[in-house]
Amino acid sequence: MAWVLLVIAAALTVATLVIVLGLRWSMVLIASVVLVSIVGLIWYAEIGVKETSDVIPAAAVQLTSTNMIPAYGGSYKLNARVKNTAPDQTLTRFRLTVIASDCGATGDPKSCEVVGQQFKDIHLVIPPTQARDITEQFAFDNMRPRGDLKWDYRVSDTRGK
Repeated sequence: MAWVLLVIAAALTVATLVIVLGLRWSMVLIASVVLVSIVGLIWYAEIGVKETSDVIPAAAVQLTSTNMIPAYGGSYKLNARVKNTAPDQTLTRFRLTVIASDCGATGDPKSCEVVGQQFKDIHLVIPPTQARDITEQFAFDNMRPRGDLKWDYRVSDTRGK
């Protein structure tokens, strides 16, 4: 649809120029319009690549060097490195779910209870086989752990192009 409107607008512009300015100046302006249109089409072809859902499996998005730091008002700041292990797709965003488990005073993994869960859509561009660092804030309302917190990170709903 956008292409049709662009062609109609260009045709009307050329017709107006021929009528108003005469043939000589119109040829220069027509060449300019054609050049601008070609540049616009190339730009649209590059930028207009749409991201697609689940072209990158969630398992291809790896979180490493995760560090959850207490912040203000019951929130926590996550510092991590995100790696896109897909060989030929660029990661553009993904959903990160952070789960907080209270493992009690003993720290026994069998006694852990989930006391908080938050998710966030992370928007960033990671080319194939590359990594980027992220810092994100997560708020956990009414979370009062009685022991050590254990953090779990899950990636879902990937988008790429």
